[in-house]
Amino acid sequence: MNGPVRTLLGKTDRIPEKALLWVNVGLACFVALAHSGALALTYSKPTPDAESIRQFTLISLPLAAVVIVTAAAALIRVEFSRRVLGIHGVILVAASAAVFLWAANILLNGIPEGKFIWSARFLTAFVGYSVFVLCRFSLPLRFHTHAAVLYASAIALAVAAVLDIGVLVRLGHRAT
Repeated sequence: MNGPVRTLLGKTDRIPEKALLWVNVGLACFVALAHSGALALTYSKPTPDAESIRQFTLISLPLAAVVIVTAAAALIRVEFSRRVLGIHGVILVAASAAVFLWAANILLNGIPEGKFIWSARFLTAFVGYSVFVLCRFSLPLRFHTHAAVLYASAIALAVAAVLDIGVLVRLGHRAT
């Protein structure tokens, strides 16, 4: 079992940096669009959650802008790619940790009141991808040979999948 997993994880290191930069731009544009829309709604139709949404967007929107601007610079100047992806790894892991903790809170304390939608598999993919980018670009090269670093994204993917499924099951129980 160890061989095929190691082979698959080894193949991920061959994903071109340019492709990863475009993925990061897509994620950042998604965050910017979703969070700026939520922010606009807090001003046009005040809700009890308006203040927490405003505070959250004070962090998420500037970070999305940093990812977009730095990715654009790296797409123009290829020599910036590894350094920029290293920055993205740190930002993505911080964001995925926040989403992971939010999901854990939902699992432990229940589904938030009001309209709530859970995008199954998004948490799993986001956490796995974020740890992958962090391990590949943010850590010093001498750590890349350690088994913990090699398997970190797979472990993160598995742990996030359990949480993702747990929230989905909890949401299903709420519907019945």
